[in-house]
Amino acid sequence: MKRFLSMLLAAALAAAVLVWPASAADPAPWVQVDGLGTAAQTISLRGLTGSYDSIQVTLTLDKAPTGFVFDPTLSNADTHTASSISGSSITLYVTSKNQLNQGDAVRLGVLEGASAFTVTSASKLKLLDLDEEGMRENSYGTVGVGEAAAMPFTDVTEGQWYYDAVSYVYSHSLMNGTSDTTFGPNGTTTRGMIVTILYRYEGSPTAGASNFSDVAAGQYYASPVAWAAANGIVTGYSDGTFAPNRPITREQFAAILYRYAQHKGFDVSDRADLTASFTDAGKVSGYARDAMSWANHEGLINGVTTTTLQPGGYAKRAQAAAILMRFCENIAR
Repeated sequence: MKRFLSMLLAAALAAAVLVWPASAADPAPWVQVDGLGTAAQTISLRGLTGSYDSIQVTLTLDKAPTGFVFDPTLSNADTHTASSISGSSITLYVTSKNQLNQGDAVRLGVLEGASAFTVTSASKLKLLDLDEEGMRENSYGTVGVGEAAAMPFTDVTEGQWYYDAVSYVYSHSLMNGTSDTTFGPNGTTTRGMIVTILYRYEGSPTAGASNFSDVAAGQYYASPVAWAAANGIVTGYSDGTFAPNRPITREQFAAILYRYAQHKGFDVSDRADLTASFTDAGKVSGYARDAMSWANHEGLINGVTTTTLQPGGYAKRAQAAAILMRFCENIAR
């Protein structure tokens, strides 16, 4: 398998006649470096649009690197990684049978040196999308290098139970604030917002128009809802509406994640016995029973108290951030 993936990567990166470069209008990705001023710095590729299953990038340092440890999430039978050091530069190669980026980001791993170092530049970035129709490449001569921007939210501080979750969804461009300086952790999350987040996570694929009477073209959620409906992730209401601006309930959230996991081919066979733990388990709607049982077993949606699940309660933005982080880190990987 590794030999096959290595050959596939080499062929893809060499097959310039079969690919086309990014247009000038495409935003440029950038390399995020965490741990500046140390001898072990975490490298991520950020700012990605679309979905990619093969990556090549060259990093140049102010001194020779000693090696690179790829992220554990890239260590599986479907993914092949390699690195090549030349002087003060190192080139990283990753290719997979599955989509590599999680939203706008790919965490590549840890760059190591004999002592503290600085990544001075990133260049020769190639992003490949390999599918049945051939290969599509976005190429960049040089890209920016920097640290992740600090969260600007005055209502999310360290020590709060949702701090890490909000940091995760914000840094991966999955959720934005309710203003430039607030996240609104206790506010509700709408159905349109959740579908849009999964759409971004999927790489914002091309989508047509939906058949829902209340999803107008030009709305921020129009393409996400159309994509989700086309792939069986959402079904809407019996009156032909989707209600994109209606707050999403916890069981609706579970159902959407469950169907998205099915769409991606993830294992959704495990179940929790909700009746054994929650006195309101009987309030879970019929369409959401499997989804809630699965989501609870996987630790995505826990009880509001030790004995209540509140399936019809609205999912607050902080709760949504936590659920999405757990899904991305534990299910999608």
